[in-house]
Amino acid sequence: MDQEFSVLDNKIVGRNMYITRKIKDKKAAEVADYLGISESAYTKYERGESQITVEIIQKVAESLKVDPMHLIASSHGDFIEITNSPAAGKNNNNNNNLDEKQTNLITKLIETQIAMNEKIMAMLEKK
Repeated sequence: MDQEFSVLDNKIVGRNMYITRKIKDKKAAEVADYLGISESAYTKYERGESQITVEIIQKVAESLKVDPMHLIASSHGDFIEITNSPAAGKNNNNNNNLDEKQTNLITKLIETQIAMNEKIMAMLEKK
């Protein structure tokens, strides 16, 4: 029987874990503690150096309070939710109060951060 399956790209999933963690304003040590592993072991997942399992994705998603699909999506621009951002105000329910200018600034900041991360990942892959 011919079965097709896809293998998750550790670099993409790791990058998505990193970006989501940064946007959620969490430290790597916090996520690692939630997973019950060391910070260095966790950051290897973010760098795509360790095999990322479905269990790891699920636990990281729980820790960051996001849908696990956000972490495996290959298009990172489609899933970012700004809920714990300092720009969202003191009360996370104030997200709707951000005016268009603030939203555009936050979007540009995120896009710049993503571009920088991609350049860093490309440089690291060349080593």
